[in-house]
Amino acid sequence: MSEGEIFVFEQIEDVLVLTPIGDLFQYRFEALRSGYNDTYRKLMDESIKHLLIDFQSVGHFGSAFIGMLIKLAKAVRTQGGEAALCGLTPDMKDVLDNLMLLENVKTDFFWVPLPSRAEALEFLKSKAAQ
Repeated sequence: MSEGEIFVFEQIEDVLVLTPIGDLFQYRFEALRSGYNDTYRKLMDESIKHLLIDFQSVGHFGSAFIGMLIKLAKAVRTQGGEAALCGLTPDMKDVLDNLMLLENVKTDFFWVPLPSRAEALEFLKSKAAQ
């Protein structure tokens, strides 16, 4: 990871795994926008179908990051993929649930929360088989 990067990216089969690093409140909007742009470019790779955001290294996030989540979910679904989250703390899950961003299939920007990375990858793999 180079200086100033706020995400670590991995590709596991056709899933782009994005792991935010540190407390997302500490980053300026410009850093989040740059991270979003990096993620969006990676999602445009033909070998990527799904997106998983792993919160294992995050304690908190703010509204700018939530806006980024909405845009990324829309982008991946526009291309026929699925979006999932894992490693959310109970507080993070409550915030997203209160904003109706979790499992609200009436929108195209909802997220599916799963307890672990392994369960999230299995969920996304099952979506590929459908």
